[in-house]
Amino acid sequence: MSKENRYQEYDTWAWLYNQTMGPEYSKSQLQPIETLLLPKIAKNTKVLDVCCGTGHLVQLLSEKGYQMTGLDGSEAMLTYASKNAPQAQFILDDARTFELPPIFDAVFSTSASLNHIMSIDELKQVFERVYAALKENGLFLFDLNHPNQMTKWWTGGIAEGEITSNYAWAIASRYYPQDNTGYFKVILFQAPTNQTNPLKLPKLLLYKLLNLRILTRLRLKVLARFSQWEKNWQSSEITYHVKGYPHAEVESALIAAGFSDIELRTLEGDNTIDENHSVYFICHKAKKCH
Repeated sequence: MSKENRYQEYDTWAWLYNQTMGPEYSKSQLQPIETLLLPKIAKNTKVLDVCCGTGHLVQLLSEKGYQMTGLDGSEAMLTYASKNAPQAQFILDDARTFELPPIFDAVFSTSASLNHIMSIDELKQVFERVYAALKENGLFLFDLNHPNQMTKWWTGGIAEGEITSNYAWAIASRYYPQDNTGYFKVILFQAPTNQTNPLKLPKLLLYKLLNLRILTRLRLKVLARFSQWEKNWQSSEITYHVKGYPHAEVESALIAAGFSDIELRTLEGDNTIDENHSVYFICHKAKKCH
């Protein structure tokens, strides 16, 4: 696969991700890394973030003393990442085809990024590329949304979003159990740049109030009807297709790629996987016997 065919669909809304989801997700995704990965590797070791996005998580780990490298297929995402994590290195490439020497003590991929890989054969290619980039005894940590979880939660409704004075965004997701595929859709509303009727103060205060966590349910209801609230705002949608993988299928692909001692955990580190949690895979590149 040529570099021109790399996964670059995130270019379109990299600016939005950089301002909103990137900083927020990095805080939540730091927890499993601190729980499941960092206790098993030494400080100042080399770590690779596959599908690193805007680099916020890379920066948090750089601040902890790790030698960080980020890899992503979106050039726009990496433009922000290089500013957000100036001490790290970044590589523009596809997770399915990148080639790096075995210099990393650990590799991770968060935010269920690998659900974007739409076939088990291509997912195995990712695992093979990661395996090749790890040192002996290296660790690979990643999370995936799985069929039971997606069936319960990905029902087509708006799951998250935010409203500001000049833009609003929402994410809706749906899953089809019959073929283990689904999508999530980013809906973006933007105020006119030459808006002649600026938002009145009461509405500005309302939008700010709606962004409070305790009002999440009400905010999502407003976002579902936002085009009726702000009829002169321009709306657009971007749809990303995903695949849900059963645990056993993923484990088989990992073993075929060379990994061993595969552990499954939840976000909190529990080994009981249920329909409420994504699943984290912890994999080892075993030291070869000479």
